[in-house]
This record gives sequence, C-alpha cells and structure tokens, in this order.
Amino acid sequence: MENIQQPTFNAERPGELFGETPKRTRETRVLPSDAEYEALTNVVLTPENLFHASAQAGRNCFLTGAGGTGKSTQLRAFIADLAAGHQRRVSVTAPTGVAALNVGGMTIHRFCGMMIGPAAGQSNEDYFNQLQRDPRPSIKAGFNRVRRCEVLVIDEISMLPGRLFDFVEFLFRRLRGRDVPFGGCQVIATGDFLQLPPVRKSETEPYDWAFQSPAWAAAEFRTFVLDKVRRQDEPGFVRALADFRVGRVWGDTARILQSRVRSNPPSTMSRLFTHNVQVDKWNHFQLAELPGEESVLTAQQTGPELQREYLTKNLLTPETLHLKPGAMVMFTVNKNEPGRNEPVFVNGQIGTVLAVSRDSVLVVAKTGVEINVERFTWRYDNNDDSSASFSQFPLRLAWAMTIHKAQGLTLDAAYLDIRAAREPGQAYVAVSRVRSLAGLNFKEWFKGVHVSPEAIEFYQGKN
Repeated sequence: MENIQQPTFNAERPGELFGETPKRTRETRVLPSDAEYEALTNVVLTPENLFHASAQAGRNCFLTGAGGTGKSTQLRAFIADLAAGHQRRVSVTAPTGVAALNVGGMTIHRFCGMMIGPAAGQSNEDYFNQLQRDPRPSIKAGFNRVRRCEVLVIDEISMLPGRLFDFVEFLFRRLRGRDVPFGGCQVIATGDFLQLPPVRKSETEPYDWAFQSPAWAAAEFRTFVLDKVRRQDEPGFVRALADFRVGRVWGDTARILQSRVRSNPPSTMSRLFTHNVQVDKWNHFQLAELPGEESVLTAQQTGPELQREYLTKNLLTPETLHLKPGAMVMFTVNKNEPGRNEPVFVNGQIGTVLAVSRDSVLVVAKTGVEINVERFTWRYDNNDDSSASFSQFPLRLAWAMTIHKAQGLTLDAAYLDIRAAREPGQAYVAVSRVRSLAGLNFKEWFKGVHVSPEAIEFYQGKN
C-alpha cells in the first residue's frame, strides 16, 4: 500500500495545512486596548452595516431614523446590491402616490391589486373573495406581482394604516399558498413613525399605526435605527431637532429655535405651508410681481386616462408650468451624465429662470452655473412602454410648497409657517428639511408641537 504522508497542522497558523514545517519566526502580538477595540467595533458594527447584513441574509427589516439620517440612501444601496448580483427580484412600493414616485416604485395598493382596501368592519377573507370576483385586469396583474415577489420594500411605512398592512400580509399568504408571515416573502420597511402619520378618513378617528397591527408582530422585524444625522452638522441644531422630533421644545431647544423667528424674510426664500391654497396664492403673487411675459408650458401626456390622472395628481412637477425670467424654481428630479463626478442637478435644488423657449428652460443655480433644462418623461409603469407617460420640464415654482410635498427634500433655507400643523410629526418634517440653523426661519412662534405618544412609546428601547 502506498505510503501517504499526512499533512500536519500548525497551531500558530490554524488555516495552514502543510507537509514540511516552515522555519519558525518570533512574532510579537499587540492586542488592541479596550478603547481601540470599542472604536473598531463602532466603525464595523454600525446600524448601516448591520442592516445590510441582515437584509442580504433575507431577514425582515425595519430601517428607521430621524430626518436626514440617510434612510433613502441605504435603501437604494441595498436595492442596487441585489440588482448587481442578480440575487432576488425587489419590488419597491409606498403608501401614497407622491412617496411612490419619489422612490421610483408604485403604491402598495396598485402593486397588490387590492384597490382601496377592505371596508370598515369587513374581514380579510370577505374582501379577498370580493377582489377575486372582480374582472378588472389591474387586480389580476397585482395578484400575479404578489405571487412573483421575492423582496417587498414598503417605503414611508408610517403613512400606511395598520388595517391595510394586515390585509397585505393576509393577501401574500393566500396568493402564495404558504401559511407563514407574508407567504415567505422578505419585507423591508423604511420610514419614521415620528414623521408623517397614516392616512385617516376623519379627525375623530385614532391613528391606525402599522406597528400596532398583528402583521407587524408576525413579521418579526429586525429594527435598525440610523443615528448619525447627515443633513445637518451643527451639534446644537442637531440636538434641537432631536428634541423637536419628540415634542420637547423647552430650555436650550426653545431658545435656539426662538432665535430663528423672522418677520420679514427675503422674498426669494422658499416657504413651507400646510395647505395647497396658501402655496398657490404665494407662488402666483410672486410670479405676477416679475416683469416680462409669462410662458405657459404644458405637459405632453399619452396613455390611459386614469394613469395620466395619477401622474398629474402625484408628481411634484405640475401639468401646467407658468414661468418668467427671474422666477424661482426647484428641480424635481436628479440628473446625472456619464463622465461627471457631480450630478447636473438634484431633486430639491433651487435656481432662477434666465430664459424660456419651447424646447428648453435656462436656469442659473445658486452656484452661478447655468443649466439648460429639457423635458423629462415619467411613466406610470417603467416596465410597461404602453402605460401612461408624462413629459414636462422637471421644475416647479419654488417660492412656496406644502410640507407634505417637501418630504424627502433638503433645503438650504426655508421660511416656515407651522402654526396650522395639526398632524403628528408634520411640523418636524418641515423643520428637519433645512440644512442649517441659519437657513431656518419661522414666521411666528408656535404654541406647541403635535407628536404621537404611541410612536414615542414604540421607539423607546430601540435606540
């Protein structure tokens, strides 16, 4: 029998198998100090890294954090990683049309084919049977998406009522034929329950938070709280925003914010209001004050009427754009070009119109750079060339906008009127859009801030 030499194991180098022992050398090992070890751990075991590891492993995850902590950035990175590796199909959804278009997805209602959801008091089973009897193609298409879905992303989860979240979970189980949470589909939820609340039909109804639903408990989400604010970098302002988020507006926080009350801000500063009628009134007034002839640019639309109506209602860019040279405008999309390190323009960037023609709008950014803006085309369904399209210059008048439309934006400066902010988290959304304390301006001091005690209790122990 052939004599086979067995490899030996070197305890000094546990990963190495060999037949001949190499010459040993003296090694001096210096172990890290406790402080160095803690610093290294803080770098490696960040909420961002832990989220990606858990999400890549297929776990249900809830990615949350205050405004400006990078939730959208981390979500886009996760989606890009899966797409690059051709691992799993990701379906991106959101509770409202505005949020869905911002994240490049579709509403959760449309994705699932569930229409408006169960009526009050209607059981999941009864509503499911009702949908099955409905012959509309949109319902069948939604059911097929649910069956094929591998990773479901729900962005801005705070705006999704718990009752609808429960039905989504039920629908996934029934259509996929597996009696496990969401039929075995991975769910990634993102958002902040201390910002915009779930939609409700009456002010007398309590808020129906998704985290209070049986589906939330069944999903067994791993929660990752992003704690590094990236939008603002002034420690005092960051602390004030953290207090404002949970309704603590007294002491140093009150003194810092009260110092930002301004009665006569520059007319060129963007204003955030609670209602559309205030926004339209101020934008029309400012445009009328400018000399010169007004240009009216109308969106070019194709496709089914209901889909066109959806785009018209939910896009930041208006169907009819009224402009003059000197008009203050905001870009409503991001534009990148090959070979450029920096984007041409970004969503939320402010500029001033220099000239308007039929095919382009010349805008000068605050940096002095002139940008030639051409029409941009949005689609109701990016995977369906026959779906509705909406082609318009990606701009909107920026003297004023609603707090709701400002969700997800970053502003260098803003003039806020939050006295009529009655929804919990609405005032915080407005204040946290602004990049610096110097850019924050209040019309008047407010009597109080509306926050949700249920949301505060939910976050206790998760930080």
